[in-house]
Amino acid sequence: MPKNNNNNTLARQWEMLKMIPKKAPGITAAELVAKLSYAGIDVSKRTVERDLRDLSLIFPIASTEDSAPFGWYWIRDIGCEFGGVEISEAVSLALAEDVLKSVLPVSMLKSLEPRFKSARKKLAALDNLPISRLGSKVRYIPDSLPTSLPFVKSAVLENVQSALINGRKIKAVYDPIGQETKERVLNPLGFVQRGARAYLIASIGEYENPVQFAMQRFRSAEILQEEAKLPKGFSLEKYLESGAMQFGQGGVVKLKANVSETLAMYLGECEISPDQKLRFANGKWQLSATVRNSWQLMFWLRSQGSEIEVLSPKSIRGDILTDAKKIVKNYGHA
Repeated sequence: MPKNNNNNTLARQWEMLKMIPKKAPGITAAELVAKLSYAGIDVSKRTVERDLRDLSLIFPIASTEDSAPFGWYWIRDIGCEFGGVEISEAVSLALAEDVLKSVLPVSMLKSLEPRFKSARKKLAALDNLPISRLGSKVRYIPDSLPTSLPFVKSAVLENVQSALINGRKIKAVYDPIGQETKERVLNPLGFVQRGARAYLIASIGEYENPVQFAMQRFRSAEILQEEAKLPKGFSLEKYLESGAMQFGQGGVVKLKANVSETLAMYLGECEISPDQKLRFANGKWQLSATVRNSWQLMFWLRSQGSEIEVLSPKSIRGDILTDAKKIVKNYGHA
C-alpha cells in the first residue's frame, strides 16, 4: 500500500479516536463522517464503520446494541488524551506561528515551539489533504514598518513570570533610557505584550504607583522569598482601561479633524473610537471621535501626514503645526 494511503488511514483513525466520547450513547458513524469532513478528511460512512470495527479490536471502544444507529464510546474511563494535535488545530497553529513570531520574544516562543513543530510535522505528513495546504495560502503581514524583535533574556523572562504566578518580589538590575543602571526591588503586578515589546507592570519597593518596565532592558531578575506588595484595588484590566499603555498624560479628548477621502474610507472600516462620526460637509470629510490623549494618538496623527488636518483640541493642532514647521525646515535646503 502506498505510503500516503497509510498516513491518511492512520491520521483518520487517530482523529476518530479523539472524537469518540467516554460514555454512552456515544457517537454514530454518520456523525463521525461529518466531524471528519469538517477537519478536512473526506471519507465514506462505510469506511468509518470498517475503521470502528478494526479499532474495537485494539482499543476499549464499543457500540450501543439496543437500537440503530449505533453509538460508539469508550468502554471505561481510561483518560484518553491522545498526544499531538488535530488537523484543524495544526492548520491554526501554522498560521498563528507567523503572527506570534513577529511579536513575541524568542525566549517566549521557545515554550510554544514543540506545538508548532508538531503542527508542521502533521501537515507535512498529510500534504495531499486540501485543509493541510491552507497554510501555504495564508500569510500574516504587519500593518506597520517591520522591525527586529528586542532581545529578552530567557532567565529574566522565566523568573519574572514565575514571580508573577507565585506572588513574589524580584530584585532586578534595569537599564532605563537616559539614566544610570539601577538595582531595584519590584512588586510584579502584571505582564503586557504590546506589539513586539513586552512589559512588566510593577511597583517599586514600598511605593504603590505601577510603573512599566520594558523586558529587554532587564539585565537580571532574581526571585525573592518575600511576598509581593500589591497596591490596594489594583487590577491589570483597570490599569489598561486607563490608557496607561498608550504612554500618555491620561484622560480623553474630543478629536475633530478634516480628513481625506482615502482616510475617511479607512476610518469607515476601522473606527478609532466607539463614538466616531464621519460626515461630508462643505466639500470635506469631517471626523469627530473621543480618544485618549496619548503618545499613541500623536504617533497616529503624525503618520497620516497631509491626509488629516486637526482642528481641535487646539493644543494637539499646535503640536502638529510645530512638527510640520520642523519638517519644512529640515527639507527647506532642498
